[in-house]
Amino acid sequence: MKVNLAGYNLDTSMIEQLGEGSDLPLTPETIATAYARISRDPASVDELRKRSVEDVESARRSARSIVFGMNHQSVAEHAVFNFDIIDISRLAVEFLEWHRLCAYTEKSQRYQKLEGDYMVPSEFEHDLPAKKLFLETVESQNELYRTAFEQLSEYFKEIYPEMTKKKSDLRTIEGYAKEDARYATSLATHAQLGFTANCRNLEYMIRVLRSQQLKELRDLGDEFFNKAGEIAPSLILLTDPVEYEKNFGRPLNEDHFTKTHPDTMVAVEELFELAGTDLGREEFPTIGDVRLLHHTQDADLRVMEAILHSHSRRPAGECRTLAKRLMQQPEGERDRLIKQILKHSNPWEAATREFETVDFTFEVVLSAACFGQMKRHRMSTQLMQPYDPDLGYMFPPSVMEIGLEEEFSNVYEETSQAFYELSKDHPVAAQYVLTNGHRRRMILKANARELYHMSRLREDAHAQWDIRQMTADILSLAKKKAPMTLMLAYGKDIFSEKKKEILH
Repeated sequence: MKVNLAGYNLDTSMIEQLGEGSDLPLTPETIATAYARISRDPASVDELRKRSVEDVESARRSARSIVFGMNHQSVAEHAVFNFDIIDISRLAVEFLEWHRLCAYTEKSQRYQKLEGDYMVPSEFEHDLPAKKLFLETVESQNELYRTAFEQLSEYFKEIYPEMTKKKSDLRTIEGYAKEDARYATSLATHAQLGFTANCRNLEYMIRVLRSQQLKELRDLGDEFFNKAGEIAPSLILLTDPVEYEKNFGRPLNEDHFTKTHPDTMVAVEELFELAGTDLGREEFPTIGDVRLLHHTQDADLRVMEAILHSHSRRPAGECRTLAKRLMQQPEGERDRLIKQILKHSNPWEAATREFETVDFTFEVVLSAACFGQMKRHRMSTQLMQPYDPDLGYMFPPSVMEIGLEEEFSNVYEETSQAFYELSKDHPVAAQYVLTNGHRRRMILKANARELYHMSRLREDAHAQWDIRQMTADILSLAKKKAPMTLMLAYGKDIFSEKKKEILH
């Protein structure tokens, strides 16, 4: 793993003095401190910034007092850091990118050919049998990747002969091969990304990273602390989980990545055992691997009510009454108000906030490859179970078309057996050996506005087939409960056509 401090924001006067050869300490703390003083100091904002720059140490003392003494942690959001993260595992990326309100741009396993590079977990270094099993399994996966990539490249050339003449089209064909061959590769595969976070989020993430069971994650937390803490010591301060608990009086219970800690799992399993085996299973509307668990009742009515409220000066009671009357209008008339709002929409902008008033909750079973893209929808609520080989594996349709299904099945089974064996002594680190084709269950909760965003991005013809199918199933279930609200939820490629057809 390699972490570089790529940049951070500076006061413009600092940048000017830097050009003049000044030895002034360069830190984003001065901006955060100056803005923190706005609420109680009558001086103009530019004067407050000037004072902070002229006396950085005083600014740092002020930051500690305001951010941590008074607990005004939002002030730290004005300071921002950028990092290069190189040779981090695909598994660690899942944890990092799960956090909201940060920016990530990741090396794509869809567009770049993998070269067999992967990390060997530190947990296996002193367990030679475990290390040997891990290495043998991953090498077997990578060998299948290479075989599949070559065969898939030829397969897609045969399917799309018109795309073999231009270099740009050939790259697209290779992309198809890469994205399907990668289902054989492990979560230990190296990744790299650019990462940007403000100090409030960064400090929180450092604290959470340092509390993890995986050494790779703890090391990543230390790297962030060492790089950013040196530049902004007054804002990157409470980064020790124990120290945080002592200062804020509550336990740090944000271990999302390893929330299936053995102690927790034992407690939960005991509850199931006490309840007995005859729990039954509630039936839910289902399409493919997607189940609709909950949804806002009368969703179309609720959105209409919200539109009436935000575009008038009427109280909510009157808005609801009118919305109910509008819902009783003949078909073709009842959806006029929602169409009026949607006529201003386009494929690139978010739906308006009225659509946030209705929610949908799904259970999805998805592959690691699919989750790698789904996790980027951070405005949704995502609650993950661990990867579970008992849920089966995802086979790209192209793999079956070229007759490699048996080879993939063998590698998947070999990987699952290795996972179970490694789990005996390394229950958390064993996840590294699993492939992009292994699956997990997830609870996904999203409002209608977020579903519009997901649909435009993931139902688009250019989207990867796995998440495109899952998103289509999610939207199909949601549209049955909110047909008016989601009438324009389509991929970008056909959005304009559908808008013209539906709104005419």
